[in-house]
Amino acid sequence: MHCIPYALLIILACLPLCFISVLPDRLWVLCGMVAALYLIQRPSRAQHYLGILILFGGFGLLTAHSISHTLSSLSEQTLSAEVTISELHRQRQKMQVSVNKVNGHWQFPAYRVWIHQVESDDYCPGQRWLMTLRLRPVHSLLNEGGYDSQRNALAKDALFTGKIISENLLKASCSIRFQLEQLFMQNTLSSPWQGISRALVFGLRDRISDTTNRLFRETGIGHLMAISGMHIGLVFWLTHRGWGIAARLCRLLPIESGWRELGGWLFSGSYCYLSGMQPSAMRAMFALTFWLIAKRYAVNLSSIHILILCVASLLAINPLRVLSDSLWLSALAVLALLLWYRWFPLPPVYRQGKRYFIFRLLHLQMGLMILLLPIQIFFFQGISLTALGANLVAIPLVSVGILPIALLLVVPWPDLAYRALLFVHDGLYTLLFTLLTRQGGGWVVLTNAPWIAGVVWGGLIAGRFYWWRQFPLSLGAMVVSLLSWRVQPADLLWRIDMLDVGHGLAVVISQQGEGIIYDTGNRWQVGDAGERIIIPWLGAQRITPVAAIISHRHSDHSGGLQSIKKRWPTLPVRTSYRYPRSLPCQRGERWLWGRLSIRVLWPENAKTAGQNNDSCVLYISDGQHHLLLTGDIEKEAEQRLIELEKGGIPITWLQVPHHGSRTSSSSLFLRKLNPDIAFASVARYNAWRLPAKPVVKRYRSQGIDWVDTAQAGQISIRVRRGGTEVLQYRDQISPRWYHQWFGVKPDYR
Repeated sequence: MHCIPYALLIILACLPLCFISVLPDRLWVLCGMVAALYLIQRPSRAQHYLGILILFGGFGLLTAHSISHTLSSLSEQTLSAEVTISELHRQRQKMQVSVNKVNGHWQFPAYRVWIHQVESDDYCPGQRWLMTLRLRPVHSLLNEGGYDSQRNALAKDALFTGKIISENLLKASCSIRFQLEQLFMQNTLSSPWQGISRALVFGLRDRISDTTNRLFRETGIGHLMAISGMHIGLVFWLTHRGWGIAARLCRLLPIESGWRELGGWLFSGSYCYLSGMQPSAMRAMFALTFWLIAKRYAVNLSSIHILILCVASLLAINPLRVLSDSLWLSALAVLALLLWYRWFPLPPVYRQGKRYFIFRLLHLQMGLMILLLPIQIFFFQGISLTALGANLVAIPLVSVGILPIALLLVVPWPDLAYRALLFVHDGLYTLLFTLLTRQGGGWVVLTNAPWIAGVVWGGLIAGRFYWWRQFPLSLGAMVVSLLSWRVQPADLLWRIDMLDVGHGLAVVISQQGEGIIYDTGNRWQVGDAGERIIIPWLGAQRITPVAAIISHRHSDHSGGLQSIKKRWPTLPVRTSYRYPRSLPCQRGERWLWGRLSIRVLWPENAKTAGQNNDSCVLYISDGQHHLLLTGDIEKEAEQRLIELEKGGIPITWLQVPHHGSRTSSSSLFLRKLNPDIAFASVARYNAWRLPAKPVVKRYRSQGIDWVDTAQAGQISIRVRRGGTEVLQYRDQISPRWYHQWFGVKPDYR
């Protein structure tokens, strides 16, 4: 029990890494740690705990400094590295390597590098290679409400992407995990459910289709496919008390209970190794270990104490795991369960007996659904209305049937046994997906997780402790305050948001909760910007789109339209080229939308081929501030547009044409328009090296401020009653130390 305060202090010491914008100077951190050593030895308990807090906080900050230094010192250069292959995704032609040595010097801790476009079949996890690599530091698309891959990459020590210049094999043998995976793939070759079972056993989800992932999300059973405490605990139960082979042998042989538990722990640890040692699986292994120790030595540890020790142990190994979404999702789910069973237990009569199994399972799912509702909305911007029914079906099928059989398929068996196992395996999956498909389509998009958290969690706490009886007026005042905050009028009149979609374009103009989408970003091999970026962003900002305008047909501008139309089937679409049931985008078109007037300045013809110079150019104005959206027009269209607007048009903000390429942004165009600010949508690592340095220089020589999404992330221009503000995600919207630009600064900066 004496270790619990220290575990809490470790967790508290690491939490600032989630929020601080700038890492304090390393010298100050070291001085603080020296002072902490002095405080630790003081007789006062408060001073002692303060010293522990500062010491572990300093350790976390030094770890972050080390990561930042590694990212800066090894970026954009060629180096010789001794690496071990840790993951291989052949279908997506990429692999992850763990860098052990750089130029002959050991790296501790070893960091990971993703290498793309891997086409050779000579690689396998476990091999050691001497490679000449060119590394690029991790860089994320940064948008409000979007997946923060830069933060999660740092949490996983995946600091770089790399390109292989040359290579030399040092050790050819593959890892045991890979060999077992190959055996499993061979044994399940005829099964259409091979990719899902592979994810259950080995934690590798790259062979699960987008359709299947979407079904898991819509039915709320995605947690069953992420290896977690339930899976580790199930393996322990099967090998220790269930119908597993080890359990039966232990009952037949004169083996003490402690040895049987050790056998179950070893089987669980082996499964954790097979799953890739993910944070949620490691958290479960720590929990199992602490529980067994407490049981063996009669240590008084509650379930919440064990959870605290698990999280603290993971953070003590690597403080940057505090940035991991999966760690906190796993920990919060367990905490929700513990609180549910403690505060809202079943009546004693339903806690025992097989006939009340459904009641217990229903009680469990109700608790998870209610307590995790705000967390699910925060991370996934929605909830599944069919999750309760789907989990009642899926949990027994997956935990008692599919997972044990999938684990058995890793073990060598006679051919007849394989056929029998696969028959049952495929039959259970067919039953599962038949039932899930009938419950599909229950996903509802919701936002504003903090407000929902206050209502749900606050209501449960008030009900559990009878505050509604003791403090009715206070609770009523709190509810009124929440509602008044919800409907509080804002001074925001309208706003422009250029989303960070990499190479492509997506701009949202919004006012009073409604928005017009101008271009929808790119389409990739897996997914598109509409599904991954624009829809989550609109949900996070509580904006309902009323129209979509596609400048031209190129995929980096229209790639996300299909996903957006699927989400809002009746959304009007305006284009300059032929698109089913689209409205025209032709010079002369104009309309009023709220306080804004919108004019189409280009193209001159109604239907075009949809190429760069056919881009739909919009002029949006509130009478005082003026925005020009240009798509990908080039010098020819720019010159003609200037001729058509001989009288000139005032421009406050200009979307840089064609991502800042040399074929656009002519000197005449900039002199005639003379905007205050130009903002460009570009990707950091794009194949065309955009924006071109002469173009950026041309803007700046005209006295025009330049901002681009590669440097800034999402760019937001907000028009308020008292003036305007231009906000950059990296520097103003979410300034965090892990959002900084790692590596060499762009030469046009």
